[in-house]
Amino acid sequence: MVRSIIVSILLMSVLTGASLSKDLGRHGPMWEIAEPSILDLIKARLGEMEASGELDAMKKDMQDKTRAYVNRPRPVQGLSLATEPRAFEVDLSITLSRDLADHQGRVFARAGTVINPLEYSVFNKRIVMFDGDDPEQVEFALSEGNELDTLLVLTNGAPLELMRKHGRRFYFDQDAQMVTRFEIKRIPSVIRRGARHMIVEEVPVWEIEE
Repeated sequence: MVRSIIVSILLMSVLTGASLSKDLGRHGPMWEIAEPSILDLIKARLGEMEASGELDAMKKDMQDKTRAYVNRPRPVQGLSLATEPRAFEVDLSITLSRDLADHQGRVFARAGTVINPLEYSVFNKRIVMFDGDDPEQVEFALSEGNELDTLLVLTNGAPLELMRKHGRRFYFDQDAQMVTRFEIKRIPSVIRRGARHMIVEEVPVWEIEE
């Protein structure tokens, strides 16, 4: 996998170099020039990199960066600590921008129709969004429920390390998708299902009963 990525990088390098050439016109007798193929150039460059140790260094660097990202993904930006209890509703409904049809062309939903996914979903778990580097928030999240009824989702921290320490699954909000969808501004926050909307509750850590 790493080698294929390196080959792709080299290919882009070769193609970029080739694109910089230009026609300088004819200045005398012309002979057919046997140019090496792009594949030959890549093979030659790979050989040079292997001989110099550059290829191994590049592989290790990519592996280290991948491992670091998995162990500690990029934190979600723009969140603050909850300082007072607050709850609000989030409507997940969408409005269709076009007609939806089945494989035979029969329209089953018209453009402009409002669809609430909660009417078609049986998902009923709570979701706790919190900072995994804050011990108080971690303690609160763990106290909210077990894996059967509660999902623990980090906005910051090391999920694999927490899994090993506490013996349960921790997820991470990659690219702030959940924070954006549920309009999270403060943590920790608990998301639960309501009748027609999702309910978000901001919980100050100082409120947690010992």
